[in-house]
Amino acid sequence: MFNYVLAALIGAMSSVLANKNIAVYNDGFRPVYAEYFSGKMDRKALAATSFAVSFGLIVGFGFTNSIAMGIIIIHTFLLMGDIIGTWFPDNKIGAIISAVVGAAWGLIVVLFMSSIQAFFGSLPVDVLPQIGGVADIVVATFSIFPSIAVAYQHGLKKGVITGVITFVVYLLVGRFGSFAVGDFTLKLNAEGMAMLAGTITMIVYALRVKTEAIEADLTNIFADNVKRIKQNWWLFTIMGGLLGLAASNCLLTTDVISGPLALNGEFAQAGLVALVRAIGYIPLVYTTAIVTGVFSPAGSYFCIAFGLFMTSLGLGPMVTHIAAFVAGAVIITLETFFLGAIGNMLDKFPALRELGDHIRNSMSQILELALLVGGFTASGAITSLIGYGSIGSMAVMIVWMLNKTAKKPFLMPLAVGPVVTIALAVLVNILSVLGFALV
Repeated sequence: MFNYVLAALIGAMSSVLANKNIAVYNDGFRPVYAEYFSGKMDRKALAATSFAVSFGLIVGFGFTNSIAMGIIIIHTFLLMGDIIGTWFPDNKIGAIISAVVGAAWGLIVVLFMSSIQAFFGSLPVDVLPQIGGVADIVVATFSIFPSIAVAYQHGLKKGVITGVITFVVYLLVGRFGSFAVGDFTLKLNAEGMAMLAGTITMIVYALRVKTEAIEADLTNIFADNVKRIKQNWWLFTIMGGLLGLAASNCLLTTDVISGPLALNGEFAQAGLVALVRAIGYIPLVYTTAIVTGVFSPAGSYFCIAFGLFMTSLGLGPMVTHIAAFVAGAVIITLETFFLGAIGNMLDKFPALRELGDHIRNSMSQILELALLVGGFTASGAITSLIGYGSIGSMAVMIVWMLNKTAKKPFLMPLAVGPVVTIALAVLVNILSVLGFALV
């Protein structure tokens, strides 16, 4: 029941923020508001644009990966919040309707996810462990993304150095990462520490780049936009608290890496992954917010990361809930008030602004490849359950290549592995019921 209430509140708040033209989640949709504020675009066109740029992501990425990971991807809540909020007039009545419809959507998402889990759990062939295996490769390989980002920004040599540092730290922590303090044993996570070492190296390289600062002071040019966001700080405070609490309770996640880690109880590593991801999104989220006057309802995701960190402290359930809510609320409030200062810092250190693009690019490429490999192994394991060997892996390859060669791809590359795996999970059960299983 707690998760249903929490989901309803998140759905309502994200829809209200979009309805009031204060925050939308889709980074590509945010710049459109310049046209709306100037009067060149009416509400109907704004709503149609929101639907066009977000609905495919909800179905093709949000729900698909939520089912495969076993935890709701945040896109499923907040992208629909963008759509719901913009489809109603931006007045008091529209805000109330948006809140009601948004709350209903939050309930639907949680009900759907719980029903899907129950559905697969009731099938004659137990495929849930195999479906969850889609994320195994992602979790195992994600820590090397800093070396890819460094290679893109600074060249192959420095990328290799970063990769070597990452591997060495992984091996050292794996071998010597356990410490006994009385009756308490502290065991460091090798993947998390390796990623942290790579991230520090990546930031050091970026700070050492000597480039001229951008002459245009975006914060002063768009001072009214920054002020507009700050004036609505209390709405972001509520939203940040809800998101921090939801992350700590494993209701939602920002990505397909931190989610499985949190489900496995590895909250510290999940928080670290979410934290690094948040750093990578600072340039994009903050720059578009300053230019348009429309922020993200999740800020730059720091509220999610700190919600996970609060859970890693091992406090009691009620204390953890309160700490996660407070941490998320405080962090996103600070984001709104320091929006201008961070914008100025990005102007003075262009390499940090560029680093954000490279972080997102490297993350996306690793996720795409890792989910594909995860799809190969998981799908092959699923078809093997009824004696069909590696046909599942073949199916993933066929769909991947057809999608890649199609003039208009029918699936997001990130979704191919999870979609085929889920489809095969249903198919093997149908074949089993019809008597076509070979074992």
